[in-house]
Amino acid sequence: MPQKASDIISDDDVRAIVEKIRNRYYQSRTAFRDYDATNNDSNSVEFPVSDGDFDGDIAEVPPGSEFPRATKDYDTVQAAHTKYGLEIVIPDEDVEDNVIDITLDQEEDLVRAEEKRVDGIAYDILSNNTNSAGPIDAGNATAGEFEYEDITLARQRAFQDELELNELRLLTGGQNMNSLLNMDKFTQASELGDSVLEMGILPQGNLVGQQAFLGVAGDVPVFLDNTGNYAEGEAYLVDPTNFGWESTRRAVDVSSYYDESIESTVWQIDERVGFAATQPSANIAIQT
Repeated sequence: MPQKASDIISDDDVRAIVEKIRNRYYQSRTAFRDYDATNNDSNSVEFPVSDGDFDGDIAEVPPGSEFPRATKDYDTVQAAHTKYGLEIVIPDEDVEDNVIDITLDQEEDLVRAEEKRVDGIAYDILSNNTNSAGPIDAGNATAGEFEYEDITLARQRAFQDELELNELRLLTGGQNMNSLLNMDKFTQASELGDSVLEMGILPQGNLVGQQAFLGVAGDVPVFLDNTGNYAEGEAYLVDPTNFGWESTRRAVDVSSYYDESIESTVWQIDERVGFAATQPSANIAIQT
């Protein structure tokens, strides 16, 4: 009986590829908190959004007097769950001829296409919901080149807006790597070693040693995205604990079935997710 692709590659193998590719190359989704909507009986989720400033002042309260009352209004923003998916066909002949490298390559291409597409959706929300004080540009460097002052000015804005400074991360495109590595006060990940975790610099320590984490600019961790969505000199200093939500109706699923008519194994990948920005002020754009 001829060997099939599913005899060699399991669903777990493909899920491992998902984690590898997602962690190393595509980072826009990390700007969002996770919301588990798997048990929600709805195609969307509505998140509350502050619709104005806190209206009220602390005052002295004389004995027997009523407390002054504050008000704050809220609106909602919707994350609509959309299904994204793709499939690939692996003929038995590829397996019979021991073309395992090609088979694995096809699996990686399948996962990469899925991850790149969904990360692109996250980027669209990220890039269109930014702090009104931006985009930041210190203006001392050539267009498309980062300078350290771009990041310190963005960090200053984060402090003024009372964001979580220890959660900040800078997201930018891979084509900006050279500009960052040649920046004053930039420390490459390879030079940080165990101090990355000991000092609590990196919010997601499991990425240490992976390609996505480039290093730190001052004390701000910098992650590279390889979708091609970011332009030269484009970056976002984001506080993921406040910016927005990725709502998952169905987590990424990898499955396969055998098509007797073409003697091939068909692998499918799909997920149902939606994104919403609830606090754009937690996302400070840099554009040089």
